[in-house]
Amino acid sequence: MTKAFWGSFVFLMICRGAIAETAILYTANRQGEVDPCGCQIKNLGGLSQMAERIAQIKKMGSPLFLDAGNAFFSGPRMNPDRKDLENARADLIARSYQLMGLAAFSPGEGDFSAGGDRFWQLIKKTGALAVSANLEENKGRGTFKPYLVWSGGGIKILVTGLTAFNASVIPDGIQEKPARAALKALWKDVEAQKPDQVVVLSHLGRTEDEKIAREFPGVFIVGSKSLDFLLEPLKLGNSFVFEVGIQGQRLGEIVLEKGKAGPTTAKLTELGMEYDKPNGVKKLIQEFKKKKPEKP
Repeated sequence: MTKAFWGSFVFLMICRGAIAETAILYTANRQGEVDPCGCQIKNLGGLSQMAERIAQIKKMGSPLFLDAGNAFFSGPRMNPDRKDLENARADLIARSYQLMGLAAFSPGEGDFSAGGDRFWQLIKKTGALAVSANLEENKGRGTFKPYLVWSGGGIKILVTGLTAFNASVIPDGIQEKPARAALKALWKDVEAQKPDQVVVLSHLGRTEDEKIAREFPGVFIVGSKSLDFLLEPLKLGNSFVFEVGIQGQRLGEIVLEKGKAGPTTAKLTELGMEYDKPNGVKKLIQEFKKKKPEKP
């Protein structure tokens, strides 16, 4: 694999030896999609394409892979005519995330489209930790942890999450606390962990994300609710806001260097057909299509 192929995204720990570095990979707003978008100009996306890109990066190190929500279903309300297909796709996404090594997941409204019991079934299948500073599960179906502490490449990262529901779609058995107040209440515990970097997986929207960036200096906020993508992260003071777009068309990639404020590099990789390679996820998709052919 050539240096030109990797471009600017290279784990400098390999090239520069003693420098401690690691990578954060992030996604959001998959919206139940498992295939490329079928767009005429750029045919981007697909679960197996994301898996291939992550597998390439893992050859150079052990990245932290995160999802900021709205992964499993197409929207916050289930279409009864698509219930079987949506649930089959959700299972495929969850199993694929487990193979990709998803570490932490913070939900969006759409992830509860099939109910709270179904949400926790899917989380279990991913193998990831459900993180949230402002959500509580009141029916004993699962547990939101306030944060995940992860270490890699000599760097300690703390990951938490924040979610805001529309009043009409608050899931049964889920209690939502005011997001910024919940993060503020958690902050002493966050500081006590002494992380090199704090990442907030946010399903609040751009306006709230920017308020958090200003109130909690130095954080990385991975946003999902605005359904946008930022080719360059938005810098607010010494905090950064990242957005990756929709339907798994891009993978967010951040390189961190210990002792350096902000990302060393940050970009969105378009998941085009050059990433359509044989892998475990592609086999899952092929099996899925044999069993669940999508009707036109």
